[in-house]
Amino acid sequence: MVELDDLKSPEDFKHFLHDIFKSMVDELVIQETQLIKTYHENRTMPFDFYNLTIREIQAKIQCKLEVYQRLTGEDLK
Repeated sequence: MVELDDLKSPEDFKHFLHDIFKSMVDELVIQETQLIKTYHENRTMPFDFYNLTIREIQAKIQCKLEVYQRLTGEDLK
């Protein structure tokens, strides 16, 4: 992983932010996918808990996308 001290230009910093935010969003998407798969395979989890957890994960993803957009002026691709 790149350290902040190693970044020499704004482009390096932007690339660093992209990598960090992309990995955080990817981790949340994996959690969401696992939760959906678990719920559909074994419906012992209460639906309200499932629904709230999915909405929480989606809110976290949206928040990270918005912060990245505000920091860089671009959408996370």
